[in-house]
Amino acid sequence: MATYYREKKGAALLPHQKGHRLPVIAKKQIDAGAKGVSMTSFGLAEYYVRCGIDNILITAELYGKNKIRRLCSLSKHADLTTSVDNIENVRQISEQALSSGTKVNVAVEIYTGRSSCGVDINNVKSFVKELVKFRATNFKGLWLLGPESSMKSFEDRQRSHFGWLDKLAKLKDEIEDAGISVEMLSSGQLCTWNITPEYPGLSNVGVQAGNYVFSDWCTRGYEGLEVFDCALTVLTRCISRPKPNEAMFDFGMISCSHEETEDYFKVIGPIFKDPAIQEGVQEIGLREELALAVLKDPNRDIKVGDVLEMVPPHADTTAKMYDVYYGIRNNEVEVIWPNYGRGLL
Repeated sequence: MATYYREKKGAALLPHQKGHRLPVIAKKQIDAGAKGVSMTSFGLAEYYVRCGIDNILITAELYGKNKIRRLCSLSKHADLTTSVDNIENVRQISEQALSSGTKVNVAVEIYTGRSSCGVDINNVKSFVKELVKFRATNFKGLWLLGPESSMKSFEDRQRSHFGWLDKLAKLKDEIEDAGISVEMLSSGQLCTWNITPEYPGLSNVGVQAGNYVFSDWCTRGYEGLEVFDCALTVLTRCISRPKPNEAMFDFGMISCSHEETEDYFKVIGPIFKDPAIQEGVQEIGLREELALAVLKDPNRDIKVGDVLEMVPPHADTTAKMYDVYYGIRNNEVEVIWPNYGRGLL
């Protein structure tokens, strides 16, 4: 990922941190060329700043007196930009910033459809004109993700995302023609990691790709994302062979998360990392703390006591369940990282 972006002028990596939530990895990403990081959790942003990461885009709108007060305080110590999509929210941030003796950087999120915050793209220009009237907020720019995450075809994602980038480029020109500088643009996520940089009409667009650090078996099912190996696994032990075609394991829903499919009416679970094991599995059923693997071959050589690795369908939500990461290279534990960011909201 870093090598690819190092040679691109159209975009820069602004990796999202919701998956690993580890400042040590964020520093490695920045050292490898990322221009900063992005994250939704404000509590995580506070933790990152304390760890020396000071270029952060917060991809959520922050409300409430307590959070806004903390935002203004943190803005004194870091190059922090937060999302806005409501003028009343901008007023509240500006008033608190004035009383705190600081200015807060804000970026306008553009609405891209269901499950998105943001301002309708047809109203963004007028919204920005109102925003810049406030004394203690500093308008930095615009950002959007786009709705491409459900499109498995690379061609479909490219067509859709280039359409949004056309709108973003036009909007940037219109705002700057009105005399307002647009310093920052961010658009794209992991599923457009190699699409956004190829758009010819913009430069230095921050791409919020994050899951590539771990990847998972669902992510690898998308065209163009199979290049990222699955790094995160959960260890489990076979604890019972109650029947010849059944094997019980000591993991479940609270140790390896599910993932919803496109229609959110069906969930899918983890798979065994070893292809030879997984090929012999008919299905895996999860309870809270146990799992049942139904085997195609009743004589399959899985013994009670065997330790196996599971690949989650969603690495981001699985990682947050654990206090510690064990970093393994060549079958040896090389590093142990406490997961202090796991509960920060």
